Amino acid sequence: INAEYMGKKDPRFIMFCCISGTTPEEPVVSKSTGHVYEKRVLEKYLEQNGRCPVSDQEATMSDFLTIQSSSVPKPRPAQASSIPGLLSLFQNEWDAVMVENYTMKQHLDTVRQELSHALYQHDAACRVIARLIKERDTARSQLATFTARVEQDKQEARMEADQEMQAAEEEGKLPKAVVSKMQDMSSQLTNKRKKRQVSESLATPEDIDRFDQSVTFTPHSAAEPGVMCVALHPRTYDSLITGGNDGVAIIYDKASGQISNKLQGHSKPIRSVLMHPTAEVVFTASDDASVRIWKKQDSGAFKTEFLLRDHTGPVRGLTLNATSDYLVTSALDSQWHFYDINTAACLTGVNAAEVENPVKQGFTCAQFHPDGMILGTGTGESTVCIWDLKTLNNVASFEGHNGPITSLSFSENGFYLATSSVDGTVKMWDLRKLINFRTLTFDDSNPANPTQTNAVRFDVSGSYLAIAADNVKCYSVKTWSELKVLYNHTSTVTDLSWGPDAKWLCSTSMDRHVKIYSSK
Repeated sequence: INAEYMGKKDPRFIMFCCISGTTPEEPVVSKSTGHVYEKRVLEKYLEQNGRCPVSDQEATMSDFLTIQSSSVPKPRPAQASSIPGLLSLFQNEWDAVMVENYTMKQHLDTVRQELSHALYQHDAACRVIARLIKERDTARSQLATFTARVEQDKQEARMEADQEMQAAEEEGKLPKAVVSKMQDMSSQLTNKRKKRQVSESLATPEDIDRFDQSVTFTPHSAAEPGVMCVALHPRTYDSLITGGNDGVAIIYDKASGQISNKLQGHSKPIRSVLMHPTAEVVFTASDDASVRIWKKQDSGAFKTEFLLRDHTGPVRGLTLNATSDYLVTSALDSQWHFYDINTAACLTGVNAAEVENPVKQGFTCAQFHPDGMILGTGTGESTVCIWDLKTLNNVASFEGHNGPITSLSFSENGFYLATSSVDGTVKMWDLRKLINFRTLTFDDSNPANPTQTNAVRFDVSGSYLAIAADNVKCYSVKTWSELKVLYNHTSTVTDLSWGPDAKWLCSTSMDRHVKIYSSK
């Protein structure tokens, strides 16, 4: 407690709050420190902090005592002490009221303008909404009409297609829409081929001569050894699929060097495999007389989408049309079938055992011509049959081999066909003149017991030819000279596939190994 003056008999004390510095109206004093506070100010401080303002120790209102003091009236301001001062005070208050009134009027005008503008915008928005609702209703009505018309057109088109397909089935031919689609694609490919130039990055004969094994792996079971076939992804070349004697198909990721998928479902050896160029779809054909179309699931695994069982004998040939929508399968039952891969519908088929020149020992392989309107099939009777898909007629037959045909391959320009046979030879056929213009024989083959040639493959440019026998042979198509012989396999080589620009080559063998050769 601060004392400005303390008398002996009648002391007069002036107290000040330690927080606000003003004379307290309800003074309280701390029991521990003796400091005086305004009660209401102290209560707020303790409520917020819970500690004494001076000692900073925990405190509550019970730690303070109320002081009894007389209330002293506050002195009147000097302005209110005289009539002129009161008049001046009233004048000032009047002026403040007038200024505030003027400000309120201005604010009111502003609010009125904003309200008017808002009402105008609301009215405009209502008109726009009404117009949009009207347009929406009109659009819905038009859409309903258009949808009904489309459905009607679809139904009519479906009925027409069904009638056409039924007529085609009765005639034993492909539907006109399918033929038209293939012809359009054939025309496009023919025009592009005329303008196509050899890639500058195509491997040279010297590069082929430097081929050596760069990758080898054994993806299939050792219990039933043998990798029967291989196919690369035709667009990206970043993966390959192999079919094994164990009835399993393996998808191998070349970039990571890892097996990405195992496709199990066939009960007998897989003889032919394919990868779709644009969709996550692969095809497998087996000796169990079935063909499976596998589709990649969201989980990353492949699942059988369609199971084709139209054949009655081992299926040995698979080939995809240039449209990428149609698949042909061939089998030892002397039949080939034409499928729509999107529906698995068999659009047509040919039983060659019932034609004019019947095939009795079945089809051993099949391959579409690059333009997609011609189909080549090899038979167990040493004959190569060329089929016109428009008429489904056998328009040419090539004879000359002395054993079943094991493989065939069309050149990129579509002029030549290479065929291999168990007789140990590879024959080149000119499709324009329908003649055999070259036969490749091998010095390391015993004429009395010739080495079986299992596969023959042109690269995508048609510049090189690879042959699978007891080893892998690479030839230059321009000079027909042997560029390289690869002896890396320890058993019969079963299939081959070229990489992009002939930069590398992949082979499979009965020794369970898949090998990749390159010059680097």
